[in-house]
Amino acid sequence: MKTKWFAIGCFVSIILAFLFIFGIFFSLGRMSRSYSQKRYTSIAKPSYLHLKISGQLAEYNEMSENPLFKLPEETREIIAKLNQASGDDNIIGLVIEPGLIMCGYSTLHELNLAIEDFRDSGKKVYACLERAMTKDYLLAARADSIFLNPSASAGIILSGIGGSVLFYKDLLDKLGIEFTVIHAGEYKGAGENFSRRNFSPPVKKNLETLYDDFYRNILDDLATAREFTPAEVKYLFESRDELFINQQKALDYGLVDGLMNRDQLTEHLGISKKELIPISKYRLTTAEKPGFQKIAVVYAQGEISEIENNYSESILSAGKIDKIISSLEKDSAVKAIVLRVNSPGGSALESEKIHACLSRIKSRIPLIVSMGNVAASGGYYISAPADYIFADPFTITGSIGVAALFPNFQKMGEKIGLSTDKITRGKFHNLFDPWNKPDPNTIVAIKQNIEDVYVEFKSRVAAGRSLSLEEVEELARGQVWSSSKALDNKLIDETGTLQDAIAKAAELAGLVSYKVAWYPKKLSLFEKILQDKFGSSLLSSDLTALLLTEEERRNLEISLWNIRNNPVQSRLLIQIRE
Repeated sequence: MKTKWFAIGCFVSIILAFLFIFGIFFSLGRMSRSYSQKRYTSIAKPSYLHLKISGQLAEYNEMSENPLFKLPEETREIIAKLNQASGDDNIIGLVIEPGLIMCGYSTLHELNLAIEDFRDSGKKVYACLERAMTKDYLLAARADSIFLNPSASAGIILSGIGGSVLFYKDLLDKLGIEFTVIHAGEYKGAGENFSRRNFSPPVKKNLETLYDDFYRNILDDLATAREFTPAEVKYLFESRDELFINQQKALDYGLVDGLMNRDQLTEHLGISKKELIPISKYRLTTAEKPGFQKIAVVYAQGEISEIENNYSESILSAGKIDKIISSLEKDSAVKAIVLRVNSPGGSALESEKIHACLSRIKSRIPLIVSMGNVAASGGYYISAPADYIFADPFTITGSIGVAALFPNFQKMGEKIGLSTDKITRGKFHNLFDPWNKPDPNTIVAIKQNIEDVYVEFKSRVAAGRSLSLEEVEELARGQVWSSSKALDNKLIDETGTLQDAIAKAAELAGLVSYKVAWYPKKLSLFEKILQDKFGSSLLSSDLTALLLTEEERRNLEISLWNIRNNPVQSRLLIQIRE
């Protein structure tokens, strides 16, 4: 009898615990919806939009807004609002206030173009700066007038661009850890940071060419926006004496048109507090009616990995893409797909699986690729089957090559007193044993496998781009390209924006009227937690965010996981920063 009542009690406790947890999640879901609803406001006429933008910018957030933590600003939504506001009679101007923006140059470029379109509609754009880095100023340069806070502690730093890679060989030698790195393509730098003390000469030469193209684009972009001569812009970046360009110097250089803080500027323009509308509060409406044919825009962003993580937007898996594509195949209203690629690559096998998935849908409807900040290595692999490829002028692409990395801790074990005594059967049994260095026969076998993957990669590019294998080989070998060079080499069809890619998709599908659907579908915090096994990964991601940058987490959590579980990688080594 006691056993019976104990069992009933346990069952009731489980039901109550489940209801309690469900109640919490249901409340979180309601809070999330309520939070989203509060973001809209009525607009007095006339009014100015206020774009105060700082920190991390995301092209697309896969999670909807929630009350617990702030998501990165979404450039897709900002651009859509600016496009709508350009035709909104209630909006007569825009006040930009950038500060320490963190994003890729392609993301910034698309935002810049949206501001230019807004200004070209006949509405005034004003920029207000306090502490501005290169990207902040490039955004502000789209304004009709730029104003700088008159404080001596405010200023502009035009720093140029740069990039660095940590090389771990000396540290790993001291620890007794050794990486065997095998490449297909002499320009393929992935893994060099584990096996060398610096870039190999071919890799460095290729990267220097890439940086030269980017730097020239930035100088040209700024010269055009502010009507500087090339010599004036070059002086600002390379020869000026000041670190912070502030007060009178900013005026003398022509970087700003006046010295005012934000309050002084709005008072000068006669803008009241009610007439300055945060862009986050501006309602984005759609005039489209249900039943229209659709173009699906699918964001393929993050490292390509077998890891399944519903929370992280920095991971791109074949399972994730296949789930989206399968749903689109069932939707008869979808007439074309635009794949927005922003990925440095990753697992070669996972890239091949995504390629196969996209090839399947391409046989039925047009597939257009729009490349964002980076679409290199595996990111280019998954782009290859497209009917037409656009790249932003600031896209990094190419890096057609393969690398394999195998760590071993044998020397470290000897240093700290660890030893192994093994019993094995089979020629390659020790391949994935981190306490044993691959033997020469194994290295030969791995090289052959790497070469096979490399040939497959090149064959996918050759088929997708209508090139011979010999032509692809000249463009491959791990070389990275700016979009202008990629266009010359026929790796892309045109430089252009995401909107250009959508227009091309409509053209190829023969659509005159259509609506755009965005994927992956946004999920609420409640839905994310349920999909992510009650939020274990969600919580761990937030905790690691306190200690590491996004890039460092990628290196430690994703890259090393991939190396351990799938050592054959098609990955880019470096990205460009200011």
